[in-house]
Amino acid sequence: VQEKVLGKSHPDTLDAIYNMACTYMDGLKDFTKAEEMLRLVLDGSERSLGKEHGETKRCAKNLAIILCWNLKSKEKTRALIKEYPVLLEDGGGMEREYQDYLREYIK
Repeated sequence: VQEKVLGKSHPDTLDAIYNMACTYMDGLKDFTKAEEMLRLVLDGSERSLGKEHGETKRCAKNLAIILCWNLKSKEKTRALIKEYPVLLEDGGGMEREYQDYLREYIK
């Protein structure tokens, strides 16, 4: 309903989809569905908020984590990190343990 009223790229719609993705990721452990939803949110966030916005970076961070947890191709993970290098920088919004894990994973 929210998507039909506000549109696919509205921040409130993206936030609702993001929250559903987190439920798939954390609660249901359905990483494939979570990845699909996070890619939708990331695309919409980039268009409506820009790549440098905190919400866009938060989505990119969780997508990177999902790609690792789901053992998706390292190339997909490398491509995401190349697009969002801030994820591996201190203060870039990703916890140190995840930064270290990503660095090891994409070697």
